[in-house]
Amino acid sequence: MILESCGLIFKGKRFVRLFIFIVVCLGFLIAVTILAGLTIFDRQHNHILHDYVARNDDIVVLSTTYYENSKSFPSNTAVILFNSVQVFHFKYSTLNVVAETMQGNVEVQFKIQPVINKIPFFCKWVPYLAVGQVPEDHVLLKLSTNKRDGMELSLRTPFQTPRKVVACFSPLFLNERWQLLLATVEIYSHYGAFMHFYVRSMISDLFKLIKENKNSRISPWPAIRIGESRAASPMFDPNTELEFRNQASAMTDCLLQYKESAEFVVFPDPDDILVPTLGKNYHEEFTQAFNMFPTAGAIVYNMTQTSIESSTTPALYSPISLLASIKFKGEQKWGKLVVRPERVDSTWIHRSYSIREGYEQKVMPVDVNAFYHLRIWKFPDFPTINRTKVSNPPYFDPYHLNATKRTIYKVSDGLKIQRKFKNRVSEGNMKAIYSRLPKVSLYYPLIEVCYNRIFYSMKDIGTCRGPEYCNIPAFPGLRCTNVASEFVTYKSYRNIYIHQLISTDFEEGENGCTL
Repeated sequence: MILESCGLIFKGKRFVRLFIFIVVCLGFLIAVTILAGLTIFDRQHNHILHDYVARNDDIVVLSTTYYENSKSFPSNTAVILFNSVQVFHFKYSTLNVVAETMQGNVEVQFKIQPVINKIPFFCKWVPYLAVGQVPEDHVLLKLSTNKRDGMELSLRTPFQTPRKVVACFSPLFLNERWQLLLATVEIYSHYGAFMHFYVRSMISDLFKLIKENKNSRISPWPAIRIGESRAASPMFDPNTELEFRNQASAMTDCLLQYKESAEFVVFPDPDDILVPTLGKNYHEEFTQAFNMFPTAGAIVYNMTQTSIESSTTPALYSPISLLASIKFKGEQKWGKLVVRPERVDSTWIHRSYSIREGYEQKVMPVDVNAFYHLRIWKFPDFPTINRTKVSNPPYFDPYHLNATKRTIYKVSDGLKIQRKFKNRVSEGNMKAIYSRLPKVSLYYPLIEVCYNRIFYSMKDIGTCRGPEYCNIPAFPGLRCTNVASEFVTYKSYRNIYIHQLISTDFEEGENGCTL
């Protein structure tokens, strides 16, 4: 009996030893397999990294702003705004700038900062800033890595005329929805904003009306181009990999220009209407908002979705009637920013990634105030809005709860907006131009269908989205104001092809609007 028990124990110990041996062998095989896999992956990964580091890159310089004295930067700071591939800053931390002075050349390293600090971003190309402090007595600045030559930077200085509030609108293209843009201009102007529009293309009569407004400035915003000497494939068009007409670059460009002169800068789309509720005008509104959030560098005002009615006939059109027709849909969307420019160095449309240390981004509660997103348009044969309705504006009801706390605008403001608009379009040659505005939209329905497909439906959230993916036909005979531009290429900077915008202007044509 004792011997049998000892035999069982011995057999049991042999089984355990065998089991442990098998486990150790399997573990060893698994470890060898993993190490082999990691070695292969690491070699492949190193090849990928090596290929990327070894290859050349393209950058497109859009502007260089020089600040002799600044609220935001040290004296004699220059800021380069450029586009490149979204991982460019992982490969290069600085750009080498040579400052030519009367005493000789001085090299300055400009630190690179991504405007959209989000990896991965759904567009392969994004905007960057490169910031550096240069000698006070510089004669010119150039991007260079050699002693012989370089790409001379076209310097500009920021605007100096004081502005309480500046509205920097996202770039306009194929723009013909005059009912929207005229209302936007009148409303923002009435509440005290100086408006800066970036335009790629617009029907000429509408362009002339906007240009004549004393509270607006229009800048051409071209598609970017890289020359035949390039790092990218000859077939590659960087505009297809820039988000919505390169809008983050446009908004940052606008911020850089008003950094020293504006107290507040707001960044809406043209179909985002903000009516002040914390004060009588935008300046009082934003002053109160930043008092509510004293640590804010940027404040987000969310959008509430609305539908509106308007007329296709200029003689029957009224910007305040359009606003009075608002119906809230009970849906909130991505917010838009207002910033204190000395606290923020760059911006995207929904967020700033470059808020100065000690400040942050805050969100305004929707029930306090929000942008009215004029999303759904209706053009009845006989508009139902009249003067009586204008004098009885709808209530602010973003959650669609039949709220009756306050109206969307004050009647006195509405009547002033209407009167100023009528006076404006009745003056001199403006009357004839206004009467010629089209009754039929050609581009808007095409863009709406395209944007519903590529953006609002969110079916392709992982891909870059913009008008370059829309099929837009030519319309011979349609007078449009488009943008002409010129870029030059410098190919002697080490590992980088530099393409710089050196001139851009508007030109009028009769073959429709272009992208």
